[in-house]
Amino acid sequence: MALPLGCPLAAIQTMTEKIIITGCTCAGKTTLGQKLAQKLGISQLDLDEYHFLPNWVEKEKEQFVEDVLAALENKETWIVSGNYNSLMKDSVWSMANRVIWLDYPLGLILHRYFQRTFRRVVYKEKCCGDNYETLGRTFSSESLFLRIFKSYWKRKERMQQWMHGPFADKQWVVLRSPKQTSKYLNTL
Repeated sequence: MALPLGCPLAAIQTMTEKIIITGCTCAGKTTLGQKLAQKLGISQLDLDEYHFLPNWVEKEKEQFVEDVLAALENKETWIVSGNYNSLMKDSVWSMANRVIWLDYPLGLILHRYFQRTFRRVVYKEKCCGDNYETLGRTFSSESLFLRIFKSYWKRKERMQQWMHGPFADKQWVVLRSPKQTSKYLNTL
């Protein structure tokens, strides 16, 4: 069930909000999550912050899921931004009542990737826990650029399947442009 873009804040606040924000790498999931959390006055959890240990070491899958669930425990409302959908589908996805899917065009995603990576490398911004992007990592086999191309179409297909299949009971908000996303935020 998809919510209309102009859904009033009062309608949202009467529910126990458990929101997932998903989309391609560099779509702006964390940024939207922070803005939405501030607007609704609820906590936001960024999955990348929980997934990576220092030096880009990934947590064991079970530990990652346990840590996320522990952070959400005893919270009536929350926003989770990030992907890791196959790891979270039996837990976080099952608990959520709303999914916001940033379904942006590939050209925009790539533009944002280059902007964000340049900024993070040049200004040595922390990301994904206590990690830093480097030029070496940018051009390695673990590059987000490669990950975007490997996952973009698969993720779109999976989200379509989930929206009409196993997670059809969730309220879906599909945003296809930053303009739609701004409009959505402004209507809350």
